Parts: sequence; C-alpha cells; structure tokens
Amino acid sequence: MRGGRKLTGVLAGAALGTPFPLRKDGCMKKENKYLLFALPSFILIFSIMLFPVGYAVVYSFTNYRLGREAKFIGLDNYINVLQDSEFASALGFTLILTVAAVLLQFVLGMILAMLLDNIHHFKKPISIMIYIPYFITAAAMGVIFRWMFMSNWGIMDQLLAAVGIHAPGWLDSAFWARAVVILGEVYQNTPFAVIILYAGLQSIPADQVEAAKIDGANSWQLFRSIKLPNLRQLIIIIFMMRTMDAFRLFDRVNVTTGGGPGIATETLAIYNYTTTFTKLRVGRGCAVGVITLLILAVIITIIMKVLRSKEVD
Repeated sequence: MRGGRKLTGVLAGAALGTPFPLRKDGCMKKENKYLLFALPSFILIFSIMLFPVGYAVVYSFTNYRLGREAKFIGLDNYINVLQDSEFASALGFTLILTVAAVLLQFVLGMILAMLLDNIHHFKKPISIMIYIPYFITAAAMGVIFRWMFMSNWGIMDQLLAAVGIHAPGWLDSAFWARAVVILGEVYQNTPFAVIILYAGLQSIPADQVEAAKIDGANSWQLFRSIKLPNLRQLIIIIFMMRTMDAFRLFDRVNVTTGGGPGIATETLAIYNYTTTFTKLRVGRGCAVGVITLLILAVIITIIMKVLRSKEVD
C-alpha cells in the first residue's frame, strides 16, 4: 500500500510539477493531495478557454470568410480595425458604458447594502425587491426597457404625458438611447454589488465597530476607517467582475436599441458580431476579439494596481 502511494505521488509530481511537490519519501504532501480532485475541472476549463482564444489569435492573421479558404495576411486585420471609425465609436461607447455603469453600480450597491445592514424590520421583502432584477435574463430585461422607453406609447412617455411633460424620443436620440442602455445595465446588475457588499458588512468583526463607537467615531468615520478597509478585497472583486461583464455587453443592448440610432449604442460585442456573422469577415472579427481582450486585460490590470496600492497606503 505504501509503495502504491509512493508510486502515485511520484507519477503525479512528475506530471504536474511544482504545484504538487512531494515529501522526501516520494509521497505527495497531504495539503496538496486534495488538489488532484480538482484537476479534471482545471483541465476542462483550461481547454475550453484555450481553444477559442487560440482559434481567434490564429485566424486574426488571415482573411478567412465563411465558405472561403483562409490566407495569411499578417497584421492587415488589426490595421483595418484600428482605422475603422465604427470600431472607434463602439470602443468609445463601451468605455463610457463601463465607467458609468460600474461606478453607479458600486455607489448604489454600497448605499443599499448599508441600508440593509441597518434596518431591522421588513428586511427580507426589501432584499427580495432589490435582488429581483439580477435574476431576470438580460434579453428579457432588454425587452422590458424597450417597451418602457418606446416613443409615444411607452410607459415612460405615458407617465410624463400624464403630468404634462413632453417626452424626448428616448430610443431615437443618441444621448437618450445611451442613457437608457446605461440605466438598464445599472438597474439589472446593481444587486450583484449589493449581495457582495452586504455579505462583507455582515462579516466585519463587531468588536471593531464597538471600539470605534466607544472612541466617539461618527457614522462617516466608522464607514471610512472600519467598514471600507474591511471591504477592500470585495470592492476589487466587484470592480473586476462588473468591468468584464459591462465590457462584453451584447444581448440587452441588442434587444433594446440594436446598436442604434445609427451606431450610437453599438458596443464592441455588437460590432464584433456584425463583423463576424453579418459581414462574414471571420478573420477581422477574430482580430476585434483579440483587441478587445487586450484592452480589457489592460483595464483590469490598472484597476487591480490602483485599488491594491490604496490598500497598501
């Protein structure tokens, strides 16, 4: 039995390398042995992620179109995409959407989480009302917002008309259409921030809060000096995950505005879809995907460095 465990440990150590180091007797360390149970999942996830990325990178250097043979064209796809004014418009709106939506989701999420943390009556029904939008599919939410802001007979137009206010053409104006898209993103995904922050507030040690109150700290000082530092890691997670989701937003925008009017609300995901599946320029669409991935990687790196540097300070 001991020889079998030793052989298993040697084989695992040889196959997996340093993540699973062995003891001097050749057996795997107890704390590392259990990682083997997660190995199939790691391999599956890595394979699922690696194949599409590798496919996109390879075909981004070709002129591949559906039904045609792919030929290597170097960096032509990247040059054409970066020189395309439609891509610049989609990138600009995606950045505006991401910054506005993520900041609003964090601020509103913090306010609502603090509210839930301080109320003692009707907490469950209030929580349910806050969380409901997060469990509605993005496409269904897109339909709801389209009906709400449809010109002439939409709900918002009817409410404003009832008080004598002439509503703008919500989805016919570039400014208002962008505002509607951002509002939809904030409304549906703010509950995610609420859930994370509320859980973080519940985990703050009570003795820290009580000690601060005894020292005479007011509500703002208590929030700034006790609660916010304890939520730092969760805030990083919120900013990272919401940034990634907002940056690849497609379904709700496509249902609500279709990228219009014109290309005013076209996101990078919609631009990529149009390039790949409408114009059938698969090679150029892959280049758009690679560029999007690189931009998002830079943004996430900046977010992590900024928030973690503040944590060190």
